[in-house]
Parts: sequence; C-alpha cells; structure tokens
Amino acid sequence: MNIAIALVLGILIGWLIEWVIDWFYWRQPRATDAGKSAALPVVTERVRYKTKPAYADDLTIIKGVGPVIAKRLNKSGIYTFEQLSELTLDEFEEALGDLLQRFINERAIIRHAGELAYKKKVEQTS
Repeated sequence: MNIAIALVLGILIGWLIEWVIDWFYWRQPRATDAGKSAALPVVTERVRYKTKPAYADDLTIIKGVGPVIAKRLNKSGIYTFEQLSELTLDEFEEALGDLLQRFINERAIIRHAGELAYKKKVEQTS
C-alpha cells in the first residue's frame, strides 16, 4: 500500500512542478516593470493605416491567426506581415485586447509574420 501512495504522491508533485514551469515560462513570457503601469498605452511611431491599403496581406495565413483576430488587427491599423512582425509583445497585447487570452505563444505568431514578410520581400525583389 505504501508503494501506491508514493506513486500517486510522485505523480501529483510532478504535475504540480510541470504546471508551475508552464505558467512561468510559457503563459507569462514577459516581466512587468514595477515603474510602469499596465494600464498606460504603449506609444509607437510605427505606420498604422486608417483604411485598408491596396497591398494589404491576408493575415489569416499566419498560424494561430483566424478571421476574428485578423479583423481586430485591422482595426488597430495592422494590415501587413511586416507591420505585425515589428510589433512588441506589449503592442500586440494592446492591439488584441481581450482576445490575447486565447494565445499560448504570442512570440510564435510575431516570428511567423516576420518570416512571411521576409519571404514577400524576397519575392518582390526577384
């Protein structure tokens, strides 16, 4: 009976350790500064469009971005892969608002947008 209790206890402790690691390293990828307030908007000098440009990209090509998220990005003035790849995590959070809770890894989306922007740039120069 002691072996069964030790096995169950070991499994529970292992699960707890895995959950803590997952929480701190994947779901909370950025540290908040004590001097900054989370409610303050991030000021950027990046290009944001008020209307859809003629050369807008289909953001739903990016893995993890569906029509709802693409529409929210468009409302924030983000229409191209290049614009999306240049966003910081805070700007990405600001653009998506409450939809950000659906993401596990925002960095992967921004990185994929960067890859698509580079690929598009190479194709245009060829």
